[in-house]
Amino acid sequence: MDWFEKIKKPIIALAPMHGYTYSEFRQKCAKAGADAVYSEMVASEAIIRDVPQAMEMLGFEQNERPVILQIFGSNSEVMAKAAQIIEERFSPDGIDINFGCPVQKAAKQGFGSCQLADDSEAAKIVKAVCSATSIAVSVKMRLVSFDANENIDFIKKMHQAGARLFSVHGRIRTQKYRGHADWNLLRKIKQGCGDIPILGSGDVDSLQFLKDNLGNLDGALVGRAAKRDPEIFGELVKIKND
Repeated sequence: MDWFEKIKKPIIALAPMHGYTYSEFRQKCAKAGADAVYSEMVASEAIIRDVPQAMEMLGFEQNERPVILQIFGSNSEVMAKAAQIIEERFSPDGIDINFGCPVQKAAKQGFGSCQLADDSEAAKIVKAVCSATSIAVSVKMRLVSFDANENIDFIKKMHQAGARLFSVHGRIRTQKYRGHADWNLLRKIKQGCGDIPILGSGDVDSLQFLKDNLGNLDGALVGRAAKRDPEIFGELVKIKND
């Protein structure tokens, strides 16, 4: 079974956050009640070059499990090799592909949410990573657009390429963190994707927010609220009792 199949729904997990979701912080969130934790994004190029800082970022303790290590990059062969190295050296519960980073630096380097604009190339990366590893591969992404069908089509194409779970932040790339995440659209996307597991992301800051917005989604990722207080997971997981 994949890691997300073993968890009582809805899944309440720690979102990947660059500069924050290092091992010590992930352990705090796991102890507080997070169902799973994601690492901060690590460059695939740095992994295949065995850069010490990158390898340190990938390290984790057993009390973090299930732990999903996130990688980014624009070259499918490099991404596949990085995934293979991660599985052989670290044996995490899953590998996540970053198609969600909205910052300009990422776009200039050809990774993150800019990759949503080319679903064929994105699918090539997903297929390569999935072929290189035996553990669950997931995708973290932003909204492709405000059109539910465009998001559904993208997710289905990545699913056909081998991705098993998707985490969707309810903002498009150009919004960055302005405005509000569109959870109504996230629920429409889930409805159109059927049995494909989808976690919502964006603005989760209370149990009441989850009760009001989660709907048919399989769970949620929690980012900035966890950064402020890792103990929030102890409150959020109470939604499983409803």
